[in-house]
Amino acid sequence: MFRPRFSLILPALLLGLSVTAHGADTMPEIRAQLVPKRSTVLSSQIAAQISELPLREGDSFSEGQKLVAFDCGIQRARQAKANAQETATRKTYEVKSKLNTLNSIGVLEVETAAAEHAMAEAEQQMAREVASHCVVTAPFAGRMGPVDVKRFQSVAEGQKLLEILDPTELEAEMLVPSSWLKWLKPGFALEIGIEETGRKYPAKVARLSPRIDPVSQSIRVFAVIDGKFPELLPGMSGRAIVAAPN
Repeated sequence: MFRPRFSLILPALLLGLSVTAHGADTMPEIRAQLVPKRSTVLSSQIAAQISELPLREGDSFSEGQKLVAFDCGIQRARQAKANAQETATRKTYEVKSKLNTLNSIGVLEVETAAAEHAMAEAEQQMAREVASHCVVTAPFAGRMGPVDVKRFQSVAEGQKLLEILDPTELEAEMLVPSSWLKWLKPGFALEIGIEETGRKYPAKVARLSPRIDPVSQSIRVFAVIDGKFPELLPGMSGRAIVAAPN
């Protein structure tokens, strides 16, 4: 009578189950984090004291709205002085040009007056440019991030003031295996499961990094959330649910 050798069959069955289970779960877990498409840090372009700081962290604002205003008494006085100098040198140049046509003065005096007027115009433009930075306006509509300064504080040129972002347009940033480049292209549909909300959201690959990390053999991928979901905020995280094509 034939008797199967279970000592050989059982390990073979277990090995087959192990291979099957491994083959069914070849997609690694891909972590994803939501980041705003538009965000920036605003810094002071002049040295002055803050006179107005109407918004706080979390407040909403529209494009062009005033975010910070400075006490620009000195800057505006310099602008007025530059305007006066431009007017004076322009009139001097006009008078000397007329006198030159009457042969009352030499060409050198006219050229000197023209050069002085050109310098005054440059000073006027510089003063106007400095004064234009007395108010910081929003480059786009969004919400206030961390505010690093306070009202009546004196700041230096180039000092960080605050951060702003647009939470209405979010991207999911993730790292995926570089081997996926064979089929993962812009426009590829996937889902993003967000832990903070417990929901899944449709998304599409928007772009891929032009560089592969040689150590981890991974590439950075950015996907846009397909739709408007007010509950989503920058910084939320979860996992990307990707179904590889057959």
